[in-house]
Amino acid sequence: MIKLILAFAVSSVIAHMCTSALPFQVGSLIDGYGFSATAAGLVGFFQIGSLALSMIFFSPLTRRYRPLHVCLIGMIVAAASNLCIFLLPGSLPLICLLAVGIGIGYGLVLTAAVAAAAASSDPDRVYAAGNSGSLMLLIAMLSVLPTAISIFGSRGTFIAIALLIIVSMPVLAGFRARAGAAPAPVADCAPWTGVVPLLVIWSLMSFGTGAVWGFAERAGIALPGVSRATVGYILSGSVFAGLLGTGLAAVLCNRVNRVTSLAIGLIGAGIACLLLVATRNVWVFAGAAALYWVTTMYVYVLLLGTAATIDRIGRLGTLGTGCERLAFAVSAPISGMIADHAPLLWIGVMAAAASAVIAPIFLLPLRQTMRAARLREAQLLTAGAGSVIP
Repeated sequence: MIKLILAFAVSSVIAHMCTSALPFQVGSLIDGYGFSATAAGLVGFFQIGSLALSMIFFSPLTRRYRPLHVCLIGMIVAAASNLCIFLLPGSLPLICLLAVGIGIGYGLVLTAAVAAAAASSDPDRVYAAGNSGSLMLLIAMLSVLPTAISIFGSRGTFIAIALLIIVSMPVLAGFRARAGAAPAPVADCAPWTGVVPLLVIWSLMSFGTGAVWGFAERAGIALPGVSRATVGYILSGSVFAGLLGTGLAAVLCNRVNRVTSLAIGLIGAGIACLLLVATRNVWVFAGAAALYWVTTMYVYVLLLGTAATIDRIGRLGTLGTGCERLAFAVSAPISGMIADHAPLLWIGVMAAAASAVIAPIFLLPLRQTMRAARLREAQLLTAGAGSVIP
């Protein structure tokens, strides 16, 4: 179990670099290549969108591959594409094409990781512990990016990510210890009717939080008297607060009503998004960044656990993560167009509306879906126990 958790943590942090490192990538594209905010958002769209579509495409096939092999292929593709962006000329069509390669690589990595965790004997534990570990790794990785920019120039973000991927590959050996799949009667008959509310909630939260996070660095450097290096360290250091979110999710997932917990997390994420781009005070900015990571990681772990209770094979978890990344991708060019033509505050308003107002509406039908899933699982287990021949 420990090796599986570690492999999941490394795979998760690598796959989420396309979104977690997005503020640094946007800054590199604007400052290093002279792109507009809209063009930088378009690159993010191709990168995250290809990740999402690859996950959605591979979600029905999660039982046909070994996670170790898929992760290795994905990491190689992602590392090579990041390195090419650093080395090749800054043509927007070329960078968008390479962004697609990065996204597909990340999608393969995350698809394998989610499927391996969902098939374990305790998915909530793997998700909570694995995401906590990935946050600790992410803190270290993001702190490297400002240093890489100072050494390699504005494009240093991309070579730093490529090197971090390569260094992380040996840890994937933990997927050899993948736990066995869930019992066949439960896994093969996972209910798919009524899962739309979960996917909608997942997508809306990701759309809102992604729209703000992509331009968090822009909001930070607009603060009076704050340097880019300071903003970089605030954003990278704020990731540490996400450990509190994953820890709370692990403690409360089986003690507090899951729907109530999700409602609190969604509303908190919306408030954090609004504060992150609305404040003119660096301390409020730092607090909003910390709250952003607490709430987003808290909700993310709860959503993964909810998906695993409905489908233990990992198809729904993979599909949900793919929809989440797709929504994040769509938010990038939209927030870029807003940033080019209006104050960043309007990105925060849009994000708060999506996460804190619209998404909670779908929690009631989600509760009904979860009840139906638990009832069906109990019926299947009872039927399976009654068919055992002594």
